[in-house]
Amino acid sequence: MSSSMKDLLDKFFDFCREYRQEIPHQKMAEILREYADRLD
Repeated sequence: MSSSMKDLLDKFFDFCREYRQEIPHQKMAEILREYADRLD
């Protein structure tokens, strides 16, 4: 994995940890699926 990809994932997971009390895991997964669908 490239350094920039690792940095991106680290920041993303930091974000998820910070907001996990406010955004349920299911909602976060739903948002990510919708984002992935839009990329296609």
